[in-house]
Amino acid sequence: MWGVRAVDHEWAVAFRFPGGRYHANPWGRHVNEGDVEWPPSPWRVLRALMATWFHKGPVIREDLLYGEDGDGQGRLEADQVFDSLVVKLASVLPVYYLPKASRGHTRHYMPGPGHDKSLVFDGFVRLNPEDRVVMAWPGLAFADEERLLLDRILRHMTYLGRTESWVEARLVEWTGIPNCYPIERESVYGSTAEDMEPVAVMAVQSEDQFLAWRDGVREGSRIGGGNTRRGRRGPKIPVTIVEALAVDTSDLEREGWNQPPGSRRVIYLRPYGCFEEKIDNRGGGDEGRGAFHIARFALAGTPLPSRFNAVTVAELFRRALLSRLDKQAPRTITGRDEHQRVLADSHNHAFFLPEDADRDGRVDHLLLYSAEPFTEPLIRVLQSLRKLYTGEQEWRVFLEGLGSRLDQAVAKGMESSLSSLLGPARVWESVTPYLHPWFQKKGGKFGREEQLRKEIRLRGLPEPVLIEWKPFVRVGGRAASVLQFRRFRSKGSSQSQPDRHGGFYHIEFPEPVPGPLAFGYGCHYGLGLFAPVAASWSQPEVQGKSEGTRM
Repeated sequence: MWGVRAVDHEWAVAFRFPGGRYHANPWGRHVNEGDVEWPPSPWRVLRALMATWFHKGPVIREDLLYGEDGDGQGRLEADQVFDSLVVKLASVLPVYYLPKASRGHTRHYMPGPGHDKSLVFDGFVRLNPEDRVVMAWPGLAFADEERLLLDRILRHMTYLGRTESWVEARLVEWTGIPNCYPIERESVYGSTAEDMEPVAVMAVQSEDQFLAWRDGVREGSRIGGGNTRRGRRGPKIPVTIVEALAVDTSDLEREGWNQPPGSRRVIYLRPYGCFEEKIDNRGGGDEGRGAFHIARFALAGTPLPSRFNAVTVAELFRRALLSRLDKQAPRTITGRDEHQRVLADSHNHAFFLPEDADRDGRVDHLLLYSAEPFTEPLIRVLQSLRKLYTGEQEWRVFLEGLGSRLDQAVAKGMESSLSSLLGPARVWESVTPYLHPWFQKKGGKFGREEQLRKEIRLRGLPEPVLIEWKPFVRVGGRAASVLQFRRFRSKGSSQSQPDRHGGFYHIEFPEPVPGPLAFGYGCHYGLGLFAPVAASWSQPEVQGKSEGTRM
């Protein structure tokens, strides 16, 4: 072997993106959700090291044996050194230094069967090409041969994430202070909770953790009969953590893994507002800071609220804003004019919409939308809001982004990168029950479908070509009926509520329409909420454009 002398320096990996972009979706997230992995996950980085070693191995070995730092020793041990390097990197959760960045996206059309084309959103992190993302493993010491091998592999790495994420990677000595780290190290770096936001990151199991997991899966498979029901064999289980990192993604999907073997989700803390807000003033007029109509928040807490209680979460969201705004609360939040009279146009004030972005049955985001622009005091409150809480539970909230005027956002194709609830789409389906807002006439006339069509006309939307009743919706992968949802406001029976049962509907428009779409009783609080059907997102007139999301 090469020498085994430990190196005393603190080594880290520095990534520079010459193209100024980092393209990567978190595991399990669809590209059209517009989400971006940030920081680059340990799982992705180790797989990138492995891919570089597999493809550039002969060149790297030659570089090691005959380069300026090579002495010709260890010719037969290179693969063993690589395996030991991977095991060592997997044994410690890394910390990061993240430079200033913003989010953006491109839009393009992917050809499908026949002449169909689907609009695809490619989200990315935009950063200065000269800035470095630093990734360090606290307390980890490399042997000489491990350091040399890691250095050479990094020099041959050409991209990280998708192939358009050109990267220049180097092993560097680093004694800086990280600003992104596992939540378990929060006390080490002394940042306050208000300064940081949690994010789930795909990390790698240590060798011991992986072996324990593997043995448990094998034992469970043995007890359960080997998962051979209907003659089907269970998925192949890798033998080592190195082998697990080498499994092809297509093999994971084919064998039905919902998370790669050897991976683990770890909550990291990164700087709150790490994506700088980009404000476009090119249009002049009301395109400045006050011209925001959309705000999206992420929720963090265990457990997150159930989608069945969406209306309760929405009311809690509104109360939190009102309490912080106090006398500065604008009519878009109160729903009343300066004389405390209900606004004549009842849908001009804000919609407080709970969102289940990952479709697991839990509310993980909140969307605030108003036809009228946000006031300066409201924007300040939105940027400072940190918590929602009841007498029993507390959730942390984080402002993910602010959106401009809805009609302009549609023209720029921004919605789907901020929230899928914003469309545009031609086909929409119920997320929560629709409760008709007017009393039915004698003989059952003017029922739910007729009232839904009337509401659609009153909103100025095109006449639907189809409205179809649905017996249930899926919540967390399971069929759910209207009776499982909370279908009334907290004021309860004191309010006039013509419909106490509700129904689910499928709506098809002749052309894509913008969201959010919420109709009926309680629509400003998440009842009667509709979401786009993904296949209907196409909108040819925005082909080929690229915009940065207002974050």
